[in-house]
Amino acid sequence: MGVKIEYSANFKRNYVAFFAFVFFFAMIGAELVLALSIPYFAQREDAYAKEIRKREMILMFDSAQRECRAIPEKNEAVKMEKMLLTETLDLLAVYLRAESDRLSEEDVNALLPLVTDLHRIAGRLAKGISYSRENKLNSTRYIDFLISKRKVSQ
Repeated sequence: MGVKIEYSANFKRNYVAFFAFVFFFAMIGAELVLALSIPYFAQREDAYAKEIRKREMILMFDSAQRECRAIPEKNEAVKMEKMLLTETLDLLAVYLRAESDRLSEEDVNALLPLVTDLHRIAGRLAKGISYSRENKLNSTRYIDFLISKRKVSQ
């Protein structure tokens, strides 16, 4: 009779079980990494929101400067108010240029209403509406009164 051949699985490695363990531990590790990184990404997203708010404030400031330069000087009051607004914006521009990288959230919260008001003022002046009125002194009535009083006393 012939030789009986026995087949054995001892010499084979079980690759399916090995990869099942590897994938199981990889999934557990990935879940841990995701669970631990969520607070970091939430904080980072908040930082992006702060940077966007700061950038919008700076863009509004630039818009106010451009609008201020384009204000037509229709009368003396608008001309003087434009000069005052231009000087204020120039001083603020020097500060923002030097400190824009280091502005904190509190700084942005303090500057945003100021920049909004300056932008609103520039818009009002661009329409030709000034905040002040020019009061012209008309001294003719007083001089006429003094002349008539002098004639009476003579």
